Amino acid sequence: MRPYDNKKVLIFLGGNNFLEGLFDTNNIKFIRNFFDLKLSNFSHVLMTIITPRRLSSEQQKVLSAREEQLKKIAYSNMATIDFCHIYGRTPQSIINASKEIAKKTKFFQKRYIWAQNYFNCILGVLLKNKLPDTYLHFELLGLVPEEELFYSESTPMSRVIKFIVLRIIGRIDLYFSDSISVVSNQFKRYIISKYRLASVSIDVTPCLYDEKMFFNDPEARVRFRRKYDISDQQKLILYSGMLQKWQKPDMLFAFIKQLQKQDVNHELRFILMTYDQKRARQYRSKYTIKDLIIDSGIGDKLNGVYNAADIGIACRSSDMVSKVSSPVKIPEYLATCNSIILLESNGDFGIGLKTKNYALVKKNYKDFLNTSIREVNGLKKPNDADLNNIYDQYCLQGNLSVLKKIFAKQK
Repeated sequence: MRPYDNKKVLIFLGGNNFLEGLFDTNNIKFIRNFFDLKLSNFSHVLMTIITPRRLSSEQQKVLSAREEQLKKIAYSNMATIDFCHIYGRTPQSIINASKEIAKKTKFFQKRYIWAQNYFNCILGVLLKNKLPDTYLHFELLGLVPEEELFYSESTPMSRVIKFIVLRIIGRIDLYFSDSISVVSNQFKRYIISKYRLASVSIDVTPCLYDEKMFFNDPEARVRFRRKYDISDQQKLILYSGMLQKWQKPDMLFAFIKQLQKQDVNHELRFILMTYDQKRARQYRSKYTIKDLIIDSGIGDKLNGVYNAADIGIACRSSDMVSKVSSPVKIPEYLATCNSIILLESNGDFGIGLKTKNYALVKKNYKDFLNTSIREVNGLKKPNDADLNNIYDQYCLQGNLSVLKKIFAKQK
């Protein structure tokens, strides 16, 4: 990757295996947004891809297709992109990757590293050690040590060991990073208090929705309500997302069940948009819930379902993992004119939406499960002023100045 123009290079240390769905919605999306939104003027990108050591012929085709997709994005913006494959999250793979990246980028005048989460930031620290004039930005998306401790499927001893190791890695990452971004103001206050960091070095970048993907569409609302046989008099309540431990699926289905018990006039309908469809059907059977629509979708279909709905549900744990989080589903619900029901512990949203007439903020699990149909029917829709405020705070296109400022920090 020897540049002929000898300019700066963006080293994007992406955090997802290319076989995961999040590789498309996170890593590829980062590159596309970086170029399309002109966040900075890098003409070269080097991107890491987490890759299994042994690939089947079919997996190799998938990898090649995704790399070709990324090359086309870069080429259409008169830039180049190269890749470094990281074979698993092991110490040896980090060392090998740091050597390869240093070799590929040593000829550039400037190097800017954008590292997503703990593992990749340690790689960034090693690169700074090899190439001291390299700038390192650490994007903190969540409390990974606590996620491992509370929600991993590993044995208790393994969870504790991984928690301690990740805590140590996190301290190293924070110490050597030139700048940091977190997803909520609560997260910023937490790490400032815990690690005695300077406030000026930390930017808040919530998980932002894309207005090109989620927007008010009255025609889609009519079409998708007809598809799911929702009458004009009924309210459609939507849950969109996975059904992992921290998303409290038992609480979600118990909530749906108790609302259905109150709904003697069949005023409410419920839909789940999830790729955990087998698990969703199991929970539907466990709670003997009738007339629950289970579906999945992306792109226009997902936006159509969001527009068909009237109320979105944000269901999460009430621990520190959720208190510092920024669930992107919440602004997506709001951007498509849904009211919302959520817990107070849902990041900045639980506090910031308390006074809004389109939000029902419940104090705890018991309060959530005691939601009455009268409360649900009393919710308003976001008006034009609300939508403008939601755009300014939580839309990707409305927060370009913050993102550009982060890239401009390298002197």
